[in-house]
Amino acid sequence: MASNSTPVAQAFKDVGVSLNCDMGEGYYRWRLGPDEDLFPLIDFANIACGMHAGDHATMLRMVRLAKKHGVGIGAHPGLDDVKGFGRRKLDITPEEVYSLALYQLGALKAMVDAEGATLSHVKPHGAFYFILRDDEAACRAFMKAHLSLTPNGPPLPYVGLAGTTHEKVCAELGIPFVPEIFVDIDYSAEKTLLSVPMSNPATVEGISKKMTSILKDYTTIDKQGKPLELPETRGYYTVCLHSDMPTALDNARAARAAVDAAKK
Repeated sequence: MASNSTPVAQAFKDVGVSLNCDMGEGYYRWRLGPDEDLFPLIDFANIACGMHAGDHATMLRMVRLAKKHGVGIGAHPGLDDVKGFGRRKLDITPEEVYSLALYQLGALKAMVDAEGATLSHVKPHGAFYFILRDDEAACRAFMKAHLSLTPNGPPLPYVGLAGTTHEKVCAELGIPFVPEIFVDIDYSAEKTLLSVPMSNPATVEGISKKMTSILKDYTTIDKQGKPLELPETRGYYTVCLHSDMPTALDNARAARAAVDAAKK
């Protein structure tokens, strides 16, 4: 079993409450989110690896921007579904999960290495994330690819949902696990994370309200607006933001302001 003691995992612990954001989700000349403006507001970037979104030029640009702003560089592999933006659930075997993850993780790592930077974490995108949450065989296949990133050293952290298959498989394989909370998409009353299409549209007011509640007593609200307790963490966690939201920049500003105020 691999060791959990890794300086890279310590980066999340040192920040305590961090902000991560899905970045580089345009395609060649078409840019989706306000990436350049978001980098100064976040701690960790999840860089699209060319399947659900992104391409070689965009990936390299994101790596360089992350390095410039001192932002952690995470791999954000998705399903092979550009038209559906990786948010449509596809039938995929464990072996396909493994090769799909291996292909994308290897591509980003090559760029990170070439730029003299370091990968900070791995976080799957969209429907891929939910497939791994709900299918243990698929999750184990993904983690096999994840572990291949550091064959001679401790594994990179995996960012995922506490109390789910994500955390269970990471614990069994010795992969550092970073719990993730969402504020621009919803949870059901049963504490199940909902996809973007199933969630209410995000608003700046909603982001601020959720962040304040999370930082105060680790509670949020469900899709119906009722109070909701979140799964326990180890004292540190990361809050996810989506760069493709219409209010992405304002969402990030609201989340950053809440975190900074709580740390004063």
